[in-house]
Amino acid sequence: MGVIPRTFGLILLLASAPVAADHRSLSASIGADFSTGRYGRADSTDVTYVPFIARYEVDRWLFKATLPYVRISGPGTVVGGDRPVVIDANGNATRRTVSGPGDIVVSAAYSALVTHGFFLDVTGKTKFGTASESEGLGTGRNDYSVQVDVYKALGSLTGFGGLGYRWYGDPPGTDLRNVAYCSLGAVYKASRAVSAGAVVDYRQPILAGRDPIVELTPFVTVKAGARTKVQIYGVRGFTDASADWGGVFVITQSF
Repeated sequence: MGVIPRTFGLILLLASAPVAADHRSLSASIGADFSTGRYGRADSTDVTYVPFIARYEVDRWLFKATLPYVRISGPGTVVGGDRPVVIDANGNATRRTVSGPGDIVVSAAYSALVTHGFFLDVTGKTKFGTASESEGLGTGRNDYSVQVDVYKALGSLTGFGGLGYRWYGDPPGTDLRNVAYCSLGAVYKASRAVSAGAVVDYRQPILAGRDPIVELTPFVTVKAGARTKVQIYGVRGFTDASADWGGVFVITQSF
């Protein structure tokens, strides 16, 4: 759905903090992400995305790898990935249900600036086209992105924003545009264990003549222990390129 990239971008974002020079940590997450949307078609497409995420932090670096399982039920014009892609809005409308391993995604982020409650992170990410193109689980092509995230803490409230650019690999017969994307939001720390917030995401259209993505994601984070964190997200889309709605549950365990 559109949720997963946002979701784990937010995990990184909410985990960002000044660290000691010898800081090292390892964590793993598993999520359940469901979305449904028409994506400009008469029939809806339902996407279930179940990722396993490994994260390793050392000093100011964060490395992350995502290995997902994907299930798609809907017209063959919508394929999976770390975000569903409409490859031909006027093409094959035959409904199908497919499932299998999704695209592997890896990223590296660096906290370039940490000062007076202000943080700036730079992230590079690669989505490898490992999911089956013939089954419609992915485009079969690699995508690359780079983004900058900033955060400003104001007591219990932290405002954040991000700006990035993504280079799409083109599947046969489809010209996907390289696009800019951005996000803006805030999170409020209600207690030592509970935080809540919301983020608005925007992405330029990846097909000529189509809508951009515009989505609102409210979320809640609950610390279930010293090393366990649970995050719940909802999603509401506002354009034909967005999921109509969706929900995500993520649990993270630190080691």
